[in-house]
Amino acid sequence: MAAVMRSTSNIARQTTPFGAGQRPFGKDRPILATLAMGWTGDVHLPAWACAVYLTTVSTRTLSLDGRHLNFGFEVLSRQEPDSQTEIVHRLDNILVACRRQAKTLAGHNLDPDLARLASFASDQRRLPGVDTVRQHWANRSVKGRGTARMLDTAHDLGQAQETDLIATCDRVALKSGSIAAPDGRASPADMARRALTRTLAIALIAARAAGRYDWTSPIDLDELVLSAAWDQFDELATAPPSVPAP
Repeated sequence: MAAVMRSTSNIARQTTPFGAGQRPFGKDRPILATLAMGWTGDVHLPAWACAVYLTTVSTRTLSLDGRHLNFGFEVLSRQEPDSQTEIVHRLDNILVACRRQAKTLAGHNLDPDLARLASFASDQRRLPGVDTVRQHWANRSVKGRGTARMLDTAHDLGQAQETDLIATCDRVALKSGSIAAPDGRASPADMARRALTRTLAIALIAARAAGRYDWTSPIDLDELVLSAAWDQFDELATAPPSVPAP
């Protein structure tokens, strides 16, 4: 049977992104983690999800030059034949790790996504990461002891609520032609590129709002994403299509 989920990543051990096996950065570095996801049609099945990990420095603000950025990522996408719960359970594992080990967990208007993820829980398969992060997300102004700070870039930036991510990017000088969420018509390589670009945009907005990153000139997100993931995109572009199991 063909794999039900495709994972595209530059992290050596995706199941332990905060451990010593992580590439491109190692253990004991403060990390700002960011999640984004997309859904199919009216039935709200997960189509793709992406996690981006930015290293930060607790004592100072890092200045971006717009030419290179070292960050970790994992892009998840559905394949046929598909079990829609595969992405959900992988995201639950990511949320468990991020809540306890990231310094900040960011998203853009993440509440509806967390609610949809929670609907996949059952008596046989609980979603502890989704449940706990959803509770904390609803009360983001209070940071729990030993847990990540929660930051929603659509609601927590001190501006009027701005759910349009493209407008937010324009305001903070993040430039890209690929910030819109990918749809089901995109090729695997294009879906991964768009998902990663969108999630990196959210991550940088959150990092700037938290005082961890800053820039004085416009940042080309497409260039940063291509520099970080060109080899993964090439592999996706040349991979044969998945074949449904009989």
